[in-house]
Amino acid sequence: NNNSKAVFAPCVRLAKQTSWASPASRISFSHVTHPSSQKETRKQKMTNISLEDYHHLPSGPFLLLSKIIDLACDNPVLSACPNWRSHLPLGLGKSPDGWLSHKVEGIDFLEPLLTYPDYLSQQQQEASPSSLWNYSFKTDSTSLGSLDNPTAFAVMILLTLIIRAIKRVMLPIFSAYGRKVGRATHGPSWEKTNEERIMKFGEYVYRLIFHSLISAYGVWYFWDKPWWDSSKGGTKTLFDGFPHDHPVEPGMAWYYLVQAAYNFDALVTIIELSFVFTWRSPLTTNGKEVEKVSKVSGTMKLQSPLSIQWSPTCRGDFQEMFIHHLVTNALVIGSSYLRLTRIGSMVFLVHDISDVPIDASKLANFVKWKKTTAVCFILLLVAWIGARLGIFPFYIYRAVLFESHLVLNAETAVAGTGPTVLQYYCYKFLFVVLIGMLLLLHVAWFIILMKIFFVLVFKGETQDLSEHKDGEKDHHNGMTSPPTSSSTTSTSNGKKEQ
Repeated sequence: NNNSKAVFAPCVRLAKQTSWASPASRISFSHVTHPSSQKETRKQKMTNISLEDYHHLPSGPFLLLSKIIDLACDNPVLSACPNWRSHLPLGLGKSPDGWLSHKVEGIDFLEPLLTYPDYLSQQQQEASPSSLWNYSFKTDSTSLGSLDNPTAFAVMILLTLIIRAIKRVMLPIFSAYGRKVGRATHGPSWEKTNEERIMKFGEYVYRLIFHSLISAYGVWYFWDKPWWDSSKGGTKTLFDGFPHDHPVEPGMAWYYLVQAAYNFDALVTIIELSFVFTWRSPLTTNGKEVEKVSKVSGTMKLQSPLSIQWSPTCRGDFQEMFIHHLVTNALVIGSSYLRLTRIGSMVFLVHDISDVPIDASKLANFVKWKKTTAVCFILLLVAWIGARLGIFPFYIYRAVLFESHLVLNAETAVAGTGPTVLQYYCYKFLFVVLIGMLLLLHVAWFIILMKIFFVLVFKGETQDLSEHKDGEKDHHNGMTSPPTSSSTTSTSNGKKEQ
């Protein structure tokens, strides 16, 4: 309360200004807070750790491998290898110099998130809609702030189901609008040969709406955040004071939940669009239907009960997009688990903003509005170069590479309330690899964009090579050509359709 602040304020000023005040005394004074102050952030005197003193430690890949093996061996089902290091050859598990000799402890330094029952107990309230609202949308660091928490995971699954329900209702409406636009622009015969375009038109209208709304929210919510403002500390605030000075605000928690739900749905959607799953009898008498079979009796053969075939709607950049969704979901879960939501939110925002002109240009190309496609494509190139090849590598990735050591604090590491050097090396390597993979995908897609640009400039054609790598004309020719006698035919996008 105000009285306690008035009593302690002179002491804090004296400790900071007087030369005889020892570091320990300054820390103790700076930590004085009233017990009832739930929103005040606990301040710590940062004591930097010199990583040069730890050059003898194994590198990040070996620490991460050790962590994965330890997690597997600590599992009750696989608990038969508790002393696996003693069985390694070449001294790999021998302490202290073995590459796999160090055990990376769990992240017990993170403070427990506030559960709803604990919130009710602290506030001396009964469960009610108003208390649930205040807990969910007005309270920092609740159980919604980390996706490894059962409550947050359940909410994420619920949001995913809501998103899929919305898509089930809205996509046919959006596709019908695309059919109407295409018919008005190109005549009634256009829709007969462009069913694939019409279906994808509905999907990209939904994506355009989502990316526009989530980008608008991101710009509004993160507008005054210090990690986007160099005058307020810039990217150093992504790590400085972690974890105690990094509460998960309600706006951040829900931003993460919505992003996690969307990206999980996107992973499921790309599988649905790329493959056709068909259940069939495990027994067959037609040997031509399967390539790998084993004889049961006579001409009866055994086949897989599940048939998986490439779908005609499979994207030309399926491999890149599938890897992108896997990496993105891993980053969402990992950054939420470690509560590095600040850096995660930056990655989200950069991608969402640059996705808006992508969706717009695809929509214009689907209905073959050439001038609109050209304008949207130019905006796409500007956004892609500025966001994904500019801000992403030189602002966000650079911070992970060269400023993430600021999470280390000698005092908190010893006290068990902050990350250790082993944990830092282990998890830094994981994020460096995942974010680096996204950057490589950005470069790969930029090469595809430049091919589209040259086709547009020199041939005057607007062909989306991300949908069909060999061009849309070749794709449609392949789709309409008669089937061959072989069991599989190679399509223009490099895939095989059975």
